[in-house]
Amino acid sequence: MLRAGVGLSTHRDSARAAAEAASAALRSGGLDEAKLVLVFATTPHGPGFTRVTRTAGEVCGTRDVIGCSAAGVIGGENEIEGEPGVAVLALAGDFAARRFFVPVSRDEPERTAKHLADAVGPGAGADSLLLLFADTYNVPPEPLFAGLARVMPGVPVVGGGASEDGSVGEVAVFAGDTASSHAVAGALLSGPLRATVGVAQALTRVGPVRRVTQASGNWIIELDGAPALDAFRAVVPPPLLADPQHAFATVLAGVSVGDGEFTARHLIGFDGERGALAVATPVTEGQEIFFGIRDPNGARDDLQRVLAEQAEAWHDVAPGAALYVNCVGRGQRFYGVPGLDSAYIHRHLGSVPVAGFFSGAEFAPGAGAATLHQYTGVLAMLGPAT
Repeated sequence: MLRAGVGLSTHRDSARAAAEAASAALRSGGLDEAKLVLVFATTPHGPGFTRVTRTAGEVCGTRDVIGCSAAGVIGGENEIEGEPGVAVLALAGDFAARRFFVPVSRDEPERTAKHLADAVGPGAGADSLLLLFADTYNVPPEPLFAGLARVMPGVPVVGGGASEDGSVGEVAVFAGDTASSHAVAGALLSGPLRATVGVAQALTRVGPVRRVTQASGNWIIELDGAPALDAFRAVVPPPLLADPQHAFATVLAGVSVGDGEFTARHLIGFDGERGALAVATPVTEGQEIFFGIRDPNGARDDLQRVLAEQAEAWHDVAPGAALYVNCVGRGQRFYGVPGLDSAYIHRHLGSVPVAGFFSGAEFAPGAGAATLHQYTGVLAMLGPAT
């Protein structure tokens, strides 16, 4: 039976913040100790990240500590942005957790995937869950996901890219009492556990869904048999078209990833002679594409849709814990008010212990491999197998 508790501290001293958050997590879950501890710490704790992880592990009685740096952290009903914060989710119960830490080279995602599979050992399958935190400044996630799909087929992946507040230009992932950049870290969960994952989008479609009829790498040359740039111009107001850089910052592409799902990607260039658009991911002929804008009202509505679906998925048995990975492009600056996502989560899920962080990218299960998302909130619910 999965048991969990969550704690949050805004103390400026790293060790004290970790001790406060870890102690609160144990108390809230009625735990004497934890089997696995998830820790997220904001950039001001950077010089003390190892003190954060070591202290949280000592308080919770385990060396199995995983997590990452963050521009903001989430604990229970609270979101901490722009100031010191440490969030702890303590997990206990009859599940198994195999922690890993893998240094990476940017040009060797396949080798990283193999080292990760070796680190967690044999036996991973569709009934397992891989919690993955990555330095996405230095680790390209999509090639890594492709490698994981080959060496760990069918294993669902949930997590995100470590983030920071823009003041240091470097992020870190945590494993045990180690905090490092140029690495991936996390744990493989297995045993009598059930996990459900929902992805809340912030991209609202403008214009029709179109099919890619000619493409080359990242270039969309034709949509529905016509120049892709013409389709873009058809949905963008003329004043915005006069400033292509602003237009590309405002309008994104929604790229299909199978099973009716899509992922938001930035547009990164255009070729006026060919009438082509470049998007920040490889595209293939036959894929569906639409253009959209980031919309706070749409993001709020889609989060409520995800929460309603998750509540329905757990109506027979209560979940034990939840991890929420929320894009740094959401939060107070996006909504205009602080703590909106956490307030909605609490309204729908009640007392379920929830912790998480504001991420540089979000990871969720996809069709055949994990999917890299942007501007989303990924909610992973954990509980007993039914």
